[in-house]
Amino acid sequence: MASSVIKKVSARPSEHVTIFQKTAIGCLVLAVGAMTAIGVTSLLGNKPIPAEQVAAGSASTGKEEPQKVYVADSIPTTNLRKPNTITLTESTGKLQTLFQRIGYELDGVRKRGEVPRILLASLPPDLPDLPRADQRKMTFIKSTLPLILHVNEQILHERRRLMSIQSLMEAGEKISTENALWLEDMADLYGAKTANPDALLCRVDVVPPSLAIAQAAEESGWGTSRFAREGNALFGQRVYRDNRKGLVPEDRKEGEVFRVRAFDRLIDGVKAYVHNLNSHFAYDDFRTSRAAMRKQTSKLNGYDLAGSLIKYSERGAAYIETIRLIMRTNSLQVFDASHLGAVVEPNKGDDGPDT
Repeated sequence: MASSVIKKVSARPSEHVTIFQKTAIGCLVLAVGAMTAIGVTSLLGNKPIPAEQVAAGSASTGKEEPQKVYVADSIPTTNLRKPNTITLTESTGKLQTLFQRIGYELDGVRKRGEVPRILLASLPPDLPDLPRADQRKMTFIKSTLPLILHVNEQILHERRRLMSIQSLMEAGEKISTENALWLEDMADLYGAKTANPDALLCRVDVVPPSLAIAQAAEESGWGTSRFAREGNALFGQRVYRDNRKGLVPEDRKEGEVFRVRAFDRLIDGVKAYVHNLNSHFAYDDFRTSRAAMRKQTSKLNGYDLAGSLIKYSERGAAYIETIRLIMRTNSLQVFDASHLGAVVEPNKGDDGPDT
């Protein structure tokens, strides 16, 4: 059975939000809800693209906490393009057909580094039934890589704004009230003791795809675990509070009260995993190592960073050895150089779901 996360932390709403900000956030939530009701939008053609409505097969219900969205003054909003959210999880055969239609092949990603801008709401329920392990692995990697890249892209957007504010402060410029409030919100969101950009840059950073995929593969059995199938949970995060959705492990010891956190969609679990590494005190070593890498080469090495996650699992050093073995055996580090490409139109020419 996959190991579990020892600690986790959740984002807390800022205590410094003004009435105006609350109103703005409320309007944003309503706008997002309206967009969701209409359908998924392609920002290339600015036309709605209907997502295929096939049951996701998740046992999870309820709503996740809303995610704060910030837009930097100096960064165009077009830098963050919304991927298509596809609930097509009826079968691996249907999913593979979709991937073929949009030209999504791992060999192409390895050569060109471009990944289709498309997200899966859940993994196909028959993934464990694939007869060959290499087929399961390939499907899992192709399904999770865009999710990780999308979350990293959002974090890089925030990181660029932090660096812009940092440059202004180093130049002796006075930052705006808007930026000052944003820094406070970011410090609260990431659990930082200070709103100083230097401290926040240590937390507001990406997780290399190679490391995230390897951990997801280990924690979810390459997407075949009960937690992945019923709760869209790929990273084994534990939850103790009753107001959080979770699944009780079948082998949970007597007297223990934790559950494995469950999510409405795969992307919610990926966001929670990355935020956990970026905010919880148990992963200070991870963030320190990552910041040191940034100063030395500006590039992140997922294989080396794995060594700083000794507290991620009760297995300790053995867990790290397993993660690195997965990375080596499946040549995952090549995906660290990948990026999301253009928004695709998955429904073009579709004959409809399998019957």
